[in-house]
Amino acid sequence: MTTTNLLTEDIELAELSSLFCKNQKSFYLYIANYAASNSNNNDNETAAKPLRLHKVENMVDCVFSPNMYWSFYNTILDTDICSTMKDHHYNNNDKLMEQILSLTSSYKCPVRALVKPTAINTENLLKRYGFIELPNRNDSFQYIDLLDENNVSKSMNVNPCIKIYELDDSTQDDCRMRKSEWGYVLCSSFGFRNPELYGTFYADVWQRVEVGPTKPIRMFIAIKNNRVIGGCHVSLACGVACLFNVTTLKDERGQGVGAGLSIAAIQSAKELNYRYMVLQASNMGSIVYKKLGFKSIPPYKMFIKISTIAWYFKIIETLLIIFGVERIQRFITAIQKLLSNRFTILLIIIMIIGIFIAILFR
Repeated sequence: MTTTNLLTEDIELAELSSLFCKNQKSFYLYIANYAASNSNNNDNETAAKPLRLHKVENMVDCVFSPNMYWSFYNTILDTDICSTMKDHHYNNNDKLMEQILSLTSSYKCPVRALVKPTAINTENLLKRYGFIELPNRNDSFQYIDLLDENNVSKSMNVNPCIKIYELDDSTQDDCRMRKSEWGYVLCSSFGFRNPELYGTFYADVWQRVEVGPTKPIRMFIAIKNNRVIGGCHVSLACGVACLFNVTTLKDERGQGVGAGLSIAAIQSAKELNYRYMVLQASNMGSIVYKKLGFKSIPPYKMFIKISTIAWYFKIIETLLIIFGVERIQRFITAIQKLLSNRFTILLIIIMIIGIFIAILFR
């Protein structure tokens, strides 16, 4: 990754989407290489490396987390597989896809791919091998032009008890510990069901990744009462800066932490003369980013294939095919809303008890 060749001229938004995906690929490859290097551990340590990077036919990169059934890093790192294969004079699409799915099967994990809206051949190839297209909001990909004067002086009120600063492996003795703490914050804030399990994984990954003001990955955290309550990453590659993983613990939200982290990241990109910062926003984050001046750009399509012999993933895959992703998401959302109402929960319990009594004394 390099911070040179900055994009400073005006650019079409579709091309900006493409540069975001290229930066995202650089981001994944960088952390995967560092995590697999085991460079921060002692030579006699036998701990499993948290990520694996594979070159499939030396064309398509795959990153996997070997001991995790579901992970953010299980992904194909190419937005137009068919075009890439054609450039390499490789015509055996089936062999390449079978190799990718063989890897996912051996790791017992899903595989995901971002696809250009214009990459119809890649889309058809993925669908032929059972990949399912996930729904994507039109405003999920967003950008901010740092040369726009209206975006320069944005500021948000952050709780004065909260300190936001940049981590630097070369100058801070507690940097590795703070990155480890943030691994657990990431899982908790994103609502992972088993933060103890996944937190260990992410803590392990980020302890190994080198960050700092002179590195391709810069990391900012929020501290309150000497504990990490939030954080984010900035990836500097392909001429644009990308903002990843802006997170805040649920019980610490509403204090301006997310906005403060985002502003710190924006300022770091400005200081390095980047013009554009790009991100992929969640439903909750999208509101904050728009207040800071971010605007929508054309999104890429996301495809997923749950390729594993594990019976529970096969059930999920079958449900996705039968009912579709959007219907299942709406159903889950409706159930979550019902369960958030104490009266509804009490009513359900009473109904269950009533049914049990009726059956027992029938």
